[in-house]
Amino acid sequence: MILDEWKWLYSNTKTNFRVIAIKGFWDMYDPEGYSLWFCDYKYNDENTVSFVNLNKVSGFLQRMDLARKYAFGKTLIIGSQPPFKVKGLWLFRGKEIPQFVLDECYDMELYEWTKVDVSDEAQKELVNQMIEDHEPFEGEALLDAKCFK
Repeated sequence: MILDEWKWLYSNTKTNFRVIAIKGFWDMYDPEGYSLWFCDYKYNDENTVSFVNLNKVSGFLQRMDLARKYAFGKTLIIGSQPPFKVKGLWLFRGKEIPQFVLDECYDMELYEWTKVDVSDEAQKELVNQMIEDHEPFEGEALLDAKCFK
């Protein structure tokens, strides 16, 4: 998998996103060289002010800049009323989350990390929905969606 090719496809697909970008992602995805991870913010009950929550997520993505060459991420802020939920999807080079990311980005410990089982069709569909900012997501509106590429 050439990560920059995926990022280019993601950024430049304007129509038929699921048909072009999502299919392209799975055609490119290399489970031997990359891994997918779901992350769930551990303290969603504290997410009561929308702009504070958006700033928190933006700060996390800024601090992840050290992994730009090795990662792609989507973060969804979910809900039309507080408390808002924060969930993410990350693609990392390698079979595990890179140690330098765990060491350098303190926000990582604020999330519960679960490796995606790509043989599970339900998890694959969740990946698809997160990549495309599908709304409603898990039955709720999206307040915002942020991309790390």
